[in-house]
Amino acid sequence: MVPSVRVEVTGRDAVVVHPVGEIDYSSLEPLREALLDARIAGVREIVVDLEQVSFLDSQGLAVILYAHQRQRSAGGRLILRNLNENTYRLLDVTNLTTVIDVDHGSVAVPNGTRSNAARPNGTRASGARGMERWPGAVSRRGA
Repeated sequence: MVPSVRVEVTGRDAVVVHPVGEIDYSSLEPLREALLDARIAGVREIVVDLEQVSFLDSQGLAVILYAHQRQRSAGGRLILRNLNENTYRLLDVTNLTTVIDVDHGSVAVPNGTRSNAARPNGTRASGARGMERWPGAVSRRGA
């Protein structure tokens, strides 16, 4: 089943992206396209609401990380909201809770995890570098 993605415009420079279902290598294209479209449109703040996401693998996470990096380089923000415990653990284990903005008021945060809030003086870890294209992108040649 291909997951659906609904995009809600919440202001002149803000959108909320609502993916639904599993986000993995075989089904991440709708999310990737929604994030890319928001970036191309010049949206300054993208909120990714993961409330209805039942599974997120490393490829889906890579798409979110890349979108975050592109937003930051353009002076914008990407914020994750409504993470379930498993998704939060994935971000925490990969130390991405110190890189990507997470709305902690909407997260089932397990004990003993790290977060941006725990970093001194609001400093942030730098993100991964060198990603030159969208990870997991499916080539449309020959399609």
